[in-house]
Amino acid sequence: MVFRHLVKVAVLLGIAAATPVKAQQTEVNFRLDWSLYGVHAPFFLAQEKGYFAKEGLKVNILEGQGSATVMQLVAQGRDPLALIDYSTQLYGVDQGLPIVAVGRVVSDMLGVISPESAPIKSPKELVGKIVAYAPSESSGIALQALLAKDGVDAKQVSVLNPAVGAKNALFLQGRVDAIPGNVNVQPAQLEAQGAKLYSFRMSDFGLSMMAQGITVNKAYLAENPKVVRGFLAAVAHAWEDAKTDPKAAVDALVKANPTQARNAELLLKQLTVSLTGLETANTKGKPFGVMVDADWDGMQEVLVKYGGLKKAAPAKELYSNDYLPSAGK
Repeated sequence: MVFRHLVKVAVLLGIAAATPVKAQQTEVNFRLDWSLYGVHAPFFLAQEKGYFAKEGLKVNILEGQGSATVMQLVAQGRDPLALIDYSTQLYGVDQGLPIVAVGRVVSDMLGVISPESAPIKSPKELVGKIVAYAPSESSGIALQALLAKDGVDAKQVSVLNPAVGAKNALFLQGRVDAIPGNVNVQPAQLEAQGAKLYSFRMSDFGLSMMAQGITVNKAYLAENPKVVRGFLAAVAHAWEDAKTDPKAAVDALVKANPTQARNAELLLKQLTVSLTGLETANTKGKPFGVMVDADWDGMQEVLVKYGGLKKAAPAKELYSNDYLPSAGK
């Protein structure tokens, strides 16, 4: 009887030993900058393809309510990782928030959007025209810098300051001649409502600005460098996949958020435009996410002069490339 019991125990132990133990995953919140739009799709692709899981991560992808709000959540450590607008981050750092950029995503997305029937093709053509943007909007701040850079007197351009998110309605109503905005966001939204558009990028006229990138809480980064490295490795892999098949990325977003199925075409247009901004003029040929001093210094120069940023910080205090996959090569 004892012999049989021992045999049974041995068999059970053998089965247990042969059964692989599932590795414990580290759970982390990743907060997006806004409600869902095209640039978010590759993050859901990383989730669907198991790239996060491969790095030992369980990532909760959460929608945001604007970079300024999301930046505060990161600073408080409530959501340690987030996608935010890097010009907004500069104001946070200026206020002493403990955050640092660890991976640039898209850049040079700011532009000027006008009707196809009355296109505005350069900053100088804004003279005598009416534009609309919210007072604190980064695209509006950039527009003032663009006008100065091109030798245009800003007083010759009339400005309406609607509430955040209301400029699209003014444009569609024909109450303004143009709006500044992100060419990977507003054009697809306006076209979905029947508008025919013309747009140019501010970078075409010498004003380069980084847009969305990944930011992390400094204390969390110090305590969890492996998590941040794994997260960035998964994200870089997914963005490479998205370049080859952007529709697959949008499909992953829709699968995770079924109510977005009605917006699939719009999301694909937004992502396709976003893919053209994975490099800046200063990072051409460099791996995904890499940042350089010149881009941070250039943005600070614009925001100190036109956007109320108190002072420029040393670029190396604002970002780190050390956690990107390329840092290990």
